[in-house]
Amino acid sequence: MTSNFKYALLQSLKPYTKYIPQLTKPVLRVLIQVSVHYIESRKCSPEVLDLALTKLSHSGCDTPEHFYELFAAILQIMQMFLRTAKGSVKDEELRECLRELKFTEECIEDISKVLHNHRDSLTKNFYEVKCLRSPPRRLQWRINISLMDSGISHFSQPTIIIHFQTVTGEYKTFEFPIAMFHRLRYNVALLLKEMQTLENRSVIRKFP
Repeated sequence: MTSNFKYALLQSLKPYTKYIPQLTKPVLRVLIQVSVHYIESRKCSPEVLDLALTKLSHSGCDTPEHFYELFAAILQIMQMFLRTAKGSVKDEELRECLRELKFTEECIEDISKVLHNHRDSLTKNFYEVKCLRSPPRRLQWRINISLMDSGISHFSQPTIIIHFQTVTGEYKTFEFPIAMFHRLRYNVALLLKEMQTLENRSVIRKFP
């Protein structure tokens, strides 16, 4: 396993490690299905996760409290693995990395099998969909602070509101807590650091 992959994976999943022990095999399989759907589809419908929760509920499985955080963790593992060169991350090396993240052995077995046995099809769909995604035309954001009551000293937790226009002209708005915004900043900073590391490598450095 390349040291860059292991370091990037452990750092990216650091905010989620406290939730990973909640993960059971039935929940993991649903999360893998949702992640594959996200990778293979041109659009990620917000109803997909709700359908996954309904599926778990009807099957009698206990839904972990931090279901959405666990989905983000599984999706990141799959995406980061698919970005690596084929064969650069061996099966046992990936398993060791997942053990460090506190996954159970049965969950490690499922994740490893999906990533190695279906890598070719997943990689093809991953890059095809990636090429179809385009940045927004316009993007605005603001901090939302609301009073809890008439006393000006009492505030609810502030949130970040992002409003943007897609390439199709459709407008979308998202609102999320400050903690999640800081998590986003952290992941972006980590990505930029990895890009800088790659740019400094002699094999990809541009010569005049």
